[in-house]
Amino acid sequence: VTGCDVSGGPNNGRIYVNWADQRNGPQDTDIFIAYSDDQGATWSSPIRVNDDGAGAQQFLTWMSVDPITGHIYIVFYDRRNHSGDTTDVYMASSTDGSVTWTNERISEKSFTPVGGVFFGDYNNISAVDGIVRPIWTRQDGRETSIWTAIINK
Repeated sequence: VTGCDVSGGPNNGRIYVNWADQRNGPQDTDIFIAYSDDQGATWSSPIRVNDDGAGAQQFLTWMSVDPITGHIYIVFYDRRNHSGDTTDVYMASSTDGSVTWTNERISEKSFTPVGGVFFGDYNNISAVDGIVRPIWTRQDGRETSIWTAIINK
């Protein structure tokens, strides 16, 4: 996912790229971000966004850069609190250009994806002037639903 700070603030023009990978091992998928301050000619080292310990899975990330504040918001699925495939939804936020991150669980309850039923990679998130609306899918048995959270920062 790619985003750009157009806020006019201290990181105006900064390009962000957000992704998940297993650089820390196949049992430790993490969410990362890197940024460029020179129109993509060079990039920062990857910054780990999820703030849990090693050994859990975070995946299917999406990002929004608030065009008014320049703050960054990332939504992702997270299994830090469970063994197996039980899944929560987390949102990470940064108010300092991706240097530091705060993670919060935003799903009201956990769910376990059913094998053979695609629960989606339809995550999204929008943020404008501190009004943040993450969107994700979840499964209850074989039924898939779409969810959002009302977050005002």
